[in-house]
Amino acid sequence: MTQTPPQISIKPGYRPQSEDKTPLTDAVDFYRLRQQTNSQRWQMGASLTRWAKTVSLRGMRKACPETYTEQFARAVLGSKWLPVLTPTSDPSMWTFDPSEIARLLHPIFETLGIPYYITGGVAATAYGDPRTTRDLDLVIELNRDNISQLVEALETAGFYCPPEAVQDIRDGRGRVLSVTHITNLLNADIVLNADTDFDRSKMARRRKIALDEAGVEQFFVASPEDLVLAKLLEICDRTATELLDCTQPSIGITSSGGMPEPSLP
Repeated sequence: MTQTPPQISIKPGYRPQSEDKTPLTDAVDFYRLRQQTNSQRWQMGASLTRWAKTVSLRGMRKACPETYTEQFARAVLGSKWLPVLTPTSDPSMWTFDPSEIARLLHPIFETLGIPYYITGGVAATAYGDPRTTRDLDLVIELNRDNISQLVEALETAGFYCPPEAVQDIRDGRGRVLSVTHITNLLNADIVLNADTDFDRSKMARRRKIALDEAGVEQFFVASPEDLVLAKLLEICDRTATELLDCTQPSIGITSSGGMPEPSLP
């Protein structure tokens, strides 16, 4: 049953998150999103991602039947595509959403005792407005000297680990390992946590939340506060404002335009 939102008052100066919405429509949308759990919001985003991939694959298969495999891999992986990453598996395996790669990575990190948290678009969807997302972003706590052990475990699980990126991490020149599961055509950017008090505190503030509807599969996700701050540090963009609008008043940060709060008669 759809819940009828209460009377909503709009704060002066509030600007909707997109040009095709009125402030009231925006407020009602965020009110309804607040009624959803993290896993429900993520499932909405996951469905959008699977749908987008399915439609894209179907279109490419019809338009270029001889080359659709490479074309689709290029579309999914973008600048990270390499010839070796063009899959040869059943195309039905290529339309998974990023929660599938989280399921593959979580036991590896747990076995090796590597603390981690999910950030980026997947975390933004769980806390905020559902959207499609192409890959999974994670931060891990790992000594560079132990990167070989992690790479071995990843490759055993079917991931491609770029040798140059692995060497850059060993030599202290890089912090990002972008891995791709070839069978499922899924990508994850694994970032080594920076050695600062603030970055270590972000790892301590991570939350373990469920991403499946049953609430059984739980993963570590960045706190909403840290996710908003990360977005604001990149650029004061739509994502940061959406997160603030969906998570208030559960976090102690307010958006610049203010958020329309329900006003009960």
